[in-house]
Amino acid sequence: MAKNDMVQAEELLLLSQVLEGSTKAFGNFHTRYRRLVISCVRRVFLKHTVDVSQEDLEDTVGQAFLNMVKDDYRKLRLYDSDKGYKFSSWIGLIATNTAYDHLRKRTPKTTSLDDDERYMPEPVSQLPTPPEELEEQEQIGILMQAIAQLSKNEQRFVELCYEHQLTHEEIAAQLGLSLNTVYSKKNKIKVKLAGMVEKLSQNRGR
Repeated sequence: MAKNDMVQAEELLLLSQVLEGSTKAFGNFHTRYRRLVISCVRRVFLKHTVDVSQEDLEDTVGQAFLNMVKDDYRKLRLYDSDKGYKFSSWIGLIATNTAYDHLRKRTPKTTSLDDDERYMPEPVSQLPTPPEELEEQEQIGILMQAIAQLSKNEQRFVELCYEHQLTHEEIAAQLGLSLNTVYSKKNKIKVKLAGMVEKLSQNRGR
């Protein structure tokens, strides 16, 4: 069994144990995915240049895990392995949505006109609206479908490059490739994925 298949089998086994209510399994689940959830939440905060405290970060991470277990694990039960994308990608999507929810609920900071002779209006929020967020989720789903259609070697490359965020040098060392080959392979896969996403989007729109 290929390594990716083994990982998928491990994830699905752990998921089934969590859904059965195993406390030990959820502890293992929390340990396994905590770093991923933190990374996704922090990425949203950094993307929108939001100044948040460590407490905010921890609260949001905790809320993400709470969202996964509430209503009898409803969000976890929505995962469908037949769609072709990894369970860890689904966890990342839940964490990302939780971070956006947190930012929407934050009370805007008010500024007195006396604080500065020149009144600076509050910037327009760059957070996606619910329809925009739904569209973003659909695009993520299409991208996951496209990645699932890549060869195993290409999926491994994408995983190292985007999920683990390794440098080109680290990827070259991991895969035994030259640095030039890594750059070339990355560009080819990006072009290939773009074409696949466009085709899948057109098919979904019919």
